[in-house]
Amino acid sequence: MDYSTLLNPTIIGIALLWNISALSSYTRYTYLLQLKEYRFDRMKDFYRSREGHTFLVQPDQLWGAIIAFGLYTIFADSGYIVQAVLVALGLHVLYTVHLVFFAKTFRRPRFTIKALLILFSTVAIEGLILLFTQKLNLILVVIVSRPILIFIVGLLFQLSTKATKRVYIYFATKKISRYPNLIVIGITGSYGKSSVKEFLAHILASRYTVVKTKGNINTEIGIARFILSHNFSNDDIFICEMGAYRIGEINIMCNMVKPKIGILTAINEQHLSLFGSIKNIQQAKYELLRSIPEEGLVITYADNPYCTELLDTVPCKNIHTFGTDPDKYPACLITNIKTRVDGTSYEGICNGEKGEIHTPVIGAHHSFNIAASILAASFLNIPKTDVIDRCTTLPTKVHGSLQIYSYGRATIIDDSYNSNPTGFRAALDVFAQYPSDKKRIVITRGMLELANQSVDIHEQIGGEIAFVADTLVIITEDSYTDLARGVGDKYQTEILLLKDHAALLSYIQTLQEQPVVILLENRMPSLIEKELQPYRTAR
Repeated sequence: MDYSTLLNPTIIGIALLWNISALSSYTRYTYLLQLKEYRFDRMKDFYRSREGHTFLVQPDQLWGAIIAFGLYTIFADSGYIVQAVLVALGLHVLYTVHLVFFAKTFRRPRFTIKALLILFSTVAIEGLILLFTQKLNLILVVIVSRPILIFIVGLLFQLSTKATKRVYIYFATKKISRYPNLIVIGITGSYGKSSVKEFLAHILASRYTVVKTKGNINTEIGIARFILSHNFSNDDIFICEMGAYRIGEINIMCNMVKPKIGILTAINEQHLSLFGSIKNIQQAKYELLRSIPEEGLVITYADNPYCTELLDTVPCKNIHTFGTDPDKYPACLITNIKTRVDGTSYEGICNGEKGEIHTPVIGAHHSFNIAASILAASFLNIPKTDVIDRCTTLPTKVHGSLQIYSYGRATIIDDSYNSNPTGFRAALDVFAQYPSDKKRIVITRGMLELANQSVDIHEQIGGEIAFVADTLVIITEDSYTDLARGVGDKYQTEILLLKDHAALLSYIQTLQEQPVVILLENRMPSLIEKELQPYRTAR
């Protein structure tokens, strides 16, 4: 290998452009992998969506590959290969500059150890290939091959992660088994898990020392790491949120923590495209209920047939339900729900005792989350008076829950953590509480992973939006057609499609000094998050 050629100014220029090109490409790929939790089932679902198709045909994806392949085909055996390489790399770097400084849509991952290892491994592999072959025209080939390389590297990391996960789970299982008196409460469901976790922890803290999984930690590895990092010696109760994207994952968590109480909040179409069917979702969620011992407690939502129809298959003898339908004979019957922009109240009969709950938590749907928490608290002998008192001070800044704050003269109803049909409707109910003399605007990307139910659900939601909103702003093409069809023209609701993040930011900024109400539903682009973060924290 003649290393003197590496000192050639042209080669140095190519190397500099290549470094920028490779780092920018793999940074964006790693962002996407991280966003989808390094799961290839979620990646597959993403690439089936319109947003995924758009990602593939961006200039540094499909068109970049076509240009690079075309240049390779034309100039591979000519004396102009250096110029061809410079053109390909230069165009890619210019596009990166456009994303960073003009469009401001360049995406980068949170720089965790795993993300950094994947990012630099792919860059290093590509660099080593070029260094040892010393074929300039190969640069055009590797540009085309980048999606394949990141896929292979990501797959290899997933294989190593699986082995690491087993080790973490093994030691976490051994550790938590050393606390036989620790009462473990598992919470799962299509939505509402985080809210129930926070509400229940707050209520139980009146009599017990309570520890709970942090934030949105709800996977096998996340729970295992939490267990290994925490000393349970002084804790009475461990509340463990459990999420899943496939059958068997919750079962692994239950085998690890051995819950005594299991709460199933609800089952709906959330993540339907990953599970394949609503029955598969039901089977996955029931893994928690079937793990509860005979002397434990199962709590679930009586109004939801998917939550109740398999209750005769669980070994636990204590089964308590909550809901609004008296014909379902719930242990906690919820009535007279009143939701306002400053809180929620409802009446209830829990285990034969009447009571009225007042809470600062916003949203009628939270009455169900609170009812589930009350049933668990009652089982653990928290007095009724303590429960009612603790409900008046429930936390309102719960991870993933709806927040309301001022943005200049505008009012933001922020439901941007995630979105599912039930939560979307609950947010619209709060939205509708505002007077009609204020312009009401819904901004959403729609809902993800609804599979073949997506069209019907978005059309239904579109109709409900039309009834309460003056303007609907849709920020991706995925749900545009279905939402727009649902909105129709009956109520003259204005529909805007703002895919460009900078244009969306400009639009929102124009509303800051207007007396409007804005509902943000599902995740917003990073530009919008950055704009609104100071107003969230100032609340």
